[in-house]
Amino acid sequence: MKKVYKNVMLMLFFVMVFGQNLAANEQVELKKHFLKKIDEVILVVEDKKLSKDSRNGNIIKCLTPMFDFELMAKLSLGNKWKELSKENQDKFVALYVERMKQSYSSKIDAYKDEKVEVKKIDQLQEGRMAFVTDLVSKEQKLEIVYKFHKPKEKRSDKDSWLIYDVEILGVSILKTDIAQFKEFLQTKSITELMDALSKHS
Repeated sequence: MKKVYKNVMLMLFFVMVFGQNLAANEQVELKKHFLKKIDEVILVVEDKKLSKDSRNGNIIKCLTPMFDFELMAKLSLGNKWKELSKENQDKFVALYVERMKQSYSSKIDAYKDEKVEVKKIDQLQEGRMAFVTDLVSKEQKLEIVYKFHKPKEKRSDKDSWLIYDVEILGVSILKTDIAQFKEFLQTKSITELMDALSKHS
């Protein structure tokens, strides 16, 4: 009996160690991929030959496979998402994605030789990771946290790990959208919300 118990405990130990190594390897690979993407974006930003529209288009093309805009759009509506038809769900996602792209493009205009440093990686739970980074400039450091999840099924046009939220100085983009949309929908309809989003797209 003792021998069986010892063997079981030994197996559990190897499973735990293997799981930890697997998680560590995924962190290393994801960090490499993340920093590679950041470097690609910086090269585009620093290319003075590109027009603003071409620059922003190339940046969005580079980053889109890493972001789960579809999940962000769904989460931003909460329970209201279920009230939408499939057609309107697709329409809302498209409007949300365009809004995110425009927001990101406008922030690129303020870029001034900043560098991204990954301070630590938190394994939040299985299939969830957070990259705690600093956006470093000559004047300051700005903490930005990128939250990743690993979908059960990989999409052909997306990476294995996808960003579903970004926190800037502790402020979550996703939670901000949830709060703004919730307030809007207290007095207006989802159709009116989509109309408002389309006017800014």
